[in-house]
Amino acid sequence: MQLLLLDIASIIIALILMLSMFLRKMTRGRTNFMFIMMLVFIIGPAFLDCWSEAYGLWLPEEPESIPLRMGLCYLYYLMRNFSPLLYQLVIFTMTDTWHIQMKTHVRRIILFTPYAISCLVLLLNSFTHVVFYYDAAMNYHRGPLISLLYINSFIYLIYGICYVIKYKKVLATDKFWVLLLTYPLNILAVVIQLLYTEIYVEMFVTSLSVLLMALVIQRPEEFLNPTLGVKNSIAYSTDIERADYLDKTIGVILVKIVNYPSIVSIIDSHTVNHFMKLIVGRMASSVREHHLHGDLYYLERGLFAIVAEKPDFMQLEFAARKIGEELNGTAEFACFDLELETCVSVVRCPEDINTSEALMSFSNSFHNYLPSGKDVSVVAYEKGNRDFRLKRDIDIIVSAAIAERKFEMYYQPIYSVKEDRFVSAEALIRLNDENYGFVPPAFFIAAAERTGTILQIGDFVLDDVCRFVAELSREGIELDFAEINLSMIQCTQTNLERKVLGYLKKYGVNPAQINFEITESTADSSTDIVDVNMRKLTEAGITFSLDDYGTGYSNTSRILELPFRIVKLDKSLVSKVSDSRMYIMLKSTIRAMKDIGMEIVVEGVEDEEALKLFTDLECDYIQGYYFSKPLPEKAFIEFMKSNR
Repeated sequence: MQLLLLDIASIIIALILMLSMFLRKMTRGRTNFMFIMMLVFIIGPAFLDCWSEAYGLWLPEEPESIPLRMGLCYLYYLMRNFSPLLYQLVIFTMTDTWHIQMKTHVRRIILFTPYAISCLVLLLNSFTHVVFYYDAAMNYHRGPLISLLYINSFIYLIYGICYVIKYKKVLATDKFWVLLLTYPLNILAVVIQLLYTEIYVEMFVTSLSVLLMALVIQRPEEFLNPTLGVKNSIAYSTDIERADYLDKTIGVILVKIVNYPSIVSIIDSHTVNHFMKLIVGRMASSVREHHLHGDLYYLERGLFAIVAEKPDFMQLEFAARKIGEELNGTAEFACFDLELETCVSVVRCPEDINTSEALMSFSNSFHNYLPSGKDVSVVAYEKGNRDFRLKRDIDIIVSAAIAERKFEMYYQPIYSVKEDRFVSAEALIRLNDENYGFVPPAFFIAAAERTGTILQIGDFVLDDVCRFVAELSREGIELDFAEINLSMIQCTQTNLERKVLGYLKKYGVNPAQINFEITESTADSSTDIVDVNMRKLTEAGITFSLDDYGTGYSNTSRILELPFRIVKLDKSLVSKVSDSRMYIMLKSTIRAMKDIGMEIVVEGVEDEEALKLFTDLECDYIQGYYFSKPLPEKAFIEFMKSNR
């Protein structure tokens, strides 16, 4: 009866685990499939044990039942001896090394040989009785080669221990120790059952091992989106990092619902969840329909990823195009006509993107620089385009530039009409990358603002400009002021005043020599901290310019509330000054600004005609290529000395 109790306990544990997996929607993917198969191969042998023991207990022992009992024994041994092999296959999936072990016929043959030998011995047992047999009295007897089946189990178990240790780096510490612990437990169970034939403890220990794996390793709350039932961003990051470490070839389809913010703004959260489930259903159906053999991930805010193993590139591209066609356009849903706008991209790794870090960066930003619509952007076709590669890798480029201090400050001279000399300069940041050459500020500034690294770049600019202003003084060049651009994020720092004054003190720079430029959108912000920072810095002696005036919809009352000393007319206005209506508007704008005590800087002046026009309009300062392009430090010093 002890045997039956252990087997019944094994069946109960396996059934509970299987039910749990179905309830938690852990049915997709190779790992989950293999885990379910493991549970099946626990339930099967344990049930066969119970059925076999039923003879003599609840079922009568009759000679006619010998063939049935023999058949049950054969099935038991076939399933039981497959369990160690299946257990190893589960380990392959958990370590994501299936592609390594299954890539050649030789490795497959070596892997399956011990089990094949067991099957061959069992087949011959019908004639030789070398494994087991029943005598006329219905008594079960072991044959001399029964130990061969246990030896094969030992081979898989010892191999498994070595395998887990070899691929320790792809497992979290707790998962590594759990997997390692299960092997000695199973070895002990095999030894006990080999020595004590009446104690069938193997299935019970195997079920406990699987239970331990389920509790520590198969945790859906860590890697599964509970609402949509697909893998989450943590799982995506973990899986692609592992693929990178193991040199695994994967194909990735990225799908971004570009207008997701607009959609969620017009429907409630419950409806959003239901809507996203429909999207997931469509995409999961496409994965199955196109036999992608991969996993679907939801990375939040309308971003999905499909990761396919050993992808057929043409098949992957075809599936991506179908997904794009299905998702784009108007969808009737819950009394709403939702116009979906998606951006779809196909990536091969490592051919197109060769590191997990670069792939994560690309996944989060690809929709910012690839076109949306039914057409699919295939990275393999785009990667020859320098701008595409630059935008793709911009986050990595910026991070490296910050870490290695690759940024450099350039200075564009500013001419004073009244004093007829160059009295100031605008500080402009530049980046030259060893792989991409000159990186346009529009690229890396936008990326830095998106990732928050703009604060680190801003600190570099403040420090370097203050250093250079102090150096100019030692060279006998006194700037009235140096213009420094401040981003919205910088303006909202609570410690901005302390930080700026700290840099000024560090280099002994007069606060009056610093002029901060902020854009209309920043000035028009209702954030109180922006107002507080501007007023504190103004009280300290620093001045402010309203940058790019004329590019937005200026809130005049808001501008008047803030302590601006200078207004910079954007170069887009300069290029249109030949239009008589634009000239009249500029003339009245300049006059109005000067009447309220503001000074005017005109940027983008490139010819003598424009210089004369804005001089006649009584602008205070002129900046542009007519005088000089932005210059590195040494060239700027030489320019200022030669134009005293």
